[in-house]
Amino acid sequence: MTAPARAVTPSAAMVGWWAVDPATSTARFRVRDKLVATARGTIAVAGGTIRIGAAGDVVSARVELTTASIDTGNRHRDRDLRTERFLSADRHPTIVVQAAPAPARSDGWTVPAQLQARGSSVPVDLTVTLTAVDEGSAAVRITGRLDRSGLGIKVPGFVIARFVDLEVDIRAHRLDHTPAD
Repeated sequence: MTAPARAVTPSAAMVGWWAVDPATSTARFRVRDKLVATARGTIAVAGGTIRIGAAGDVVSARVELTTASIDTGNRHRDRDLRTERFLSADRHPTIVVQAAPAPARSDGWTVPAQLQARGSSVPVDLTVTLTAVDEGSAAVRITGRLDRSGLGIKVPGFVIARFVDLEVDIRAHRLDHTPAD
């Protein structure tokens, strides 16, 4: 989707809570559409939090996306994607990605996560690459492949492929307190 991210090694200097900055974070997806074309789009990042442990490990992470913001550059398709048949944006306005704990590697993290959309939850393995970090902010690139079949979207695979490729660029700022639940 975009150029590969250059990795920075996670470190204990990142320990603590981080808040996702929606204004500087972007989520993109691509999926095969009607056998030959590839549909690409974006969905707004609404917010989230990340907690990094003493060894640079992911203790927890949660990212929220605004379902109604889906934009593929095709108004008709976007309207369809917001309906009950697809993402059910009226009933489920937020898509949530909840990450499980993951140890740090030299180039980032491999994170098991759950994606919650349209009232269902499906597993998704994410590759998270730290691309920049300083005292007050960090940037990561998240990639993964989502199997949409567990979300209850009843559309034949020849119309929309089963797998959706995800790519998210997150900018987060260090919090000086533990966020409230």
